[in-house]
Amino acid sequence: MHSKPKQYEALVAKRKKCQLCVGLSNPAYGRLRRFDSAEIGPWSRLHGDLDAELMVVGQDWGDVGYYVRNQGLDDLNNRTMRNLEKILQHIGMNVSITSYSGGGSGLFLTNAILCLKSGGLQATIDQTWVNNCRNAFLRQQVEIVRPRVVVALGAVAFHAVLRAFGQRKVQLRDAIADRVGTEILDGVRLFAAYHCGAGTINRNRNLRQQFKDWERVKTALQST
Repeated sequence: MHSKPKQYEALVAKRKKCQLCVGLSNPAYGRLRRFDSAEIGPWSRLHGDLDAELMVVGQDWGDVGYYVRNQGLDDLNNRTMRNLEKILQHIGMNVSITSYSGGGSGLFLTNAILCLKSGGLQATIDQTWVNNCRNAFLRQQVEIVRPRVVVALGAVAFHAVLRAFGQRKVQLRDAIADRVGTEILDGVRLFAAYHCGAGTINRNRNLRQQFKDWERVKTALQST
């Protein structure tokens, strides 16, 4: 059995060669290549601890324009990042999302779609992209890291993780009401959460409500 770093390195190499999806840009190709990294996707550059106890899966990282403007990095001042930091600190994780500091943090960030769309951060995604990336990369990431808890942000990410592990579909609102989550691997539990971006915070689930949602994640992380 190869070590986690070796398994992860092989999965990253597979991602760099992937051209399954029409309409997405792999950052390992063309003009984007200069900003690519040795991580599975752009979000894992921020926190990609292979021994993490918590993995957070978002829908997709962003679009080509955002990627180029920020040279392959996140704008750490954006509302989503600030809210996520508050949520993580609320559940007792000593995690900063203010800089790319590296090192072990107990957190692994990734996305259901690893490559980059076009047309802006709110551009529509294609379900084929989710299916391709789920089958080729999502389950493998969970199996390599083997966190105690996986939290999927939003319905697309949540259903992608469920399907990756052969679980039946559950409506997002029902999954968020579920206090114990779903065991997807031995010792690994999946929870759903609303996205913590400005739109969801303002329209559907304010930050105080999201703090309460994440209390079950805290309980799962602290359980023996």
